[in-house]
Amino acid sequence: MGKIKRKGIFFTFISIIIMATFILIFTPQADISLQKDTHAVSARIGSIDSFVSDLESSYFDAVLRATTYKTILSLILYMNSTGSYVPNFDSAFYEVMLTGKINGVPIDSVTGRQIMANSTITDWNDRIVNTAKDTLNVNTTIIVTNISVSQAKAWSIEPRLDVNYTIKSNVAEWSRKSTITSQISIEGLNDPYYLVNTNRAYTNQIKKSSVEVNQWNIAKVREHVRNGTYIHFEDSKASSFLMRFTNTIEPSPCCGIESLANPNRLNPSDQIESYPDYLLWSHKFANNCTQLYNITGLWDEFRYFKLDFYHVALFNITSQDAVRTC
Repeated sequence: MGKIKRKGIFFTFISIIIMATFILIFTPQADISLQKDTHAVSARIGSIDSFVSDLESSYFDAVLRATTYKTILSLILYMNSTGSYVPNFDSAFYEVMLTGKINGVPIDSVTGRQIMANSTITDWNDRIVNTAKDTLNVNTTIIVTNISVSQAKAWSIEPRLDVNYTIKSNVAEWSRKSTITSQISIEGLNDPYYLVNTNRAYTNQIKKSSVEVNQWNIAKVREHVRNGTYIHFEDSKASSFLMRFTNTIEPSPCCGIESLANPNRLNPSDQIESYPDYLLWSHKFANNCTQLYNITGLWDEFRYFKLDFYHVALFNITSQDAVRTC
């Protein structure tokens, strides 16, 4: 019996040693594995966090700027092709930017230019979704709730994009509502007002004049007409760039811009009108020659050019170069 007891104690001791060995061997490895998993999850969350941050700070802004410019360009070409104004600019801008269509018709088929093809907000969102899936293995949903554009400065427009988006991965989910705004220069774009009013015979790109308000004289007016440049006066009585898409010729104190039409490019050249663009085609002084002046100081190059008294004073034109029309 004594031998059996000693054998039992021996086997019990051996069992304890074996169990202790297993614990010593396997427990540290379990800790290391857990640490590795924690680091992997943390790294994945960090990568997706960076993607979410880049969506708002970079991707959406770049898409908004590129698509807005192409939409405005397409609408100008549309007006050039149809010879008519856009009845509802806000609606047209939204439809073209989101779908590439105007009144349900692909705008590129009207303009004959492949500008909006694969370049709408919808197209770009699809690219972002596919790229996120391929590179990060996340499911991205982007819902556009509104697209608009406004103008608070004379020489730029301000597009706005409102989106809701969700990003789901196997470790977490991100949901956001975001409003992205930007500013885009209008310089270099054709003035839609010239296109429609001359039946596409007279195009004029928007170029800002470098002349300060108190520096105008007859010589600078000559260059102004010759180069087709634009100016913005404080408390302007002219229309803004966006207003010109709908033929809304009303004062825009913040954003009104105006150029002086070149009589050599008009048909007929001699019109009983004041030649600042927004006055010429709104016929503000039609057949009212008593309020107009022949700017004879320019007639050697721009015969029949006329201005109303307000603009004669603005441009600092003296009586030597300005004569009553009648």
